[in-house]
Amino acid sequence: MNKDAIMNVLHRGSEIEGTIKVNGSVRIDGKIKGKVKASEKIVVGQTGIINGDLTAKEVTLSGKCKGTISAENLVVFQPTAEFDGDIKCKRLIVDEGVIIDGNINMRDNRGKGVQEKPKEG
Repeated sequence: MNKDAIMNVLHRGSEIEGTIKVNGSVRIDGKIKGKVKASEKIVVGQTGIINGDLTAKEVTLSGKCKGTISAENLVVFQPTAEFDGDIKCKRLIVDEGVIIDGNINMRDNRGKGVQEKPKEG
């Protein structure tokens, strides 16, 4: 079975309040108020609205989210994405047109991030 295959879907028009835990990946096109945890990937489609936290190896956002995104690896914001909150990830891709209001932490577990070059002079 393909590990990238989305096995769980919350369709447009669906609403859930609470915590969702998924072994694998999930696509969200409906509304969620609460936490979503996936062992692989979370994809929030253009009609997806999240008011809560997202935790996975990878998160792709095309819809709206207010909360915290914690990704072990990659976060992708597609052009229609709107995000308000904090982001913790190793890699980040932001397309043109995205709206982000919050903090971004891209340090690894050892506290290492992008190293600044010493100033000369």
